[in-house]
Amino acid sequence: YFNNEMQEGQSYETTLHKYQKMALKATSSLSALNFGQNAIFSMGLTLIMYLTLRRVKQGLATIGDLVLVNGLLFQLSVP
Repeated sequence: YFNNEMQEGQSYETTLHKYQKMALKATSSLSALNFGQNAIFSMGLTLIMYLTLRRVKQGLATIGDLVLVNGLLFQLSVP
């Protein structure tokens, strides 16, 4: 136990290096997931706003409906 500092240090460095690699991998995958979710939500928001705006132009909805849809979708985007 008492003269094993080198081996303990090397073991600690190896374990720390593995941990850092896995932490970086986890962060990278979560960033990709976050980007994908934001892209999907943004496309959906754009599509819904376009469809609502089209209904406003046709006279089937009011500007208030457009504001309602916009506010509702933004509230859904916040956890």
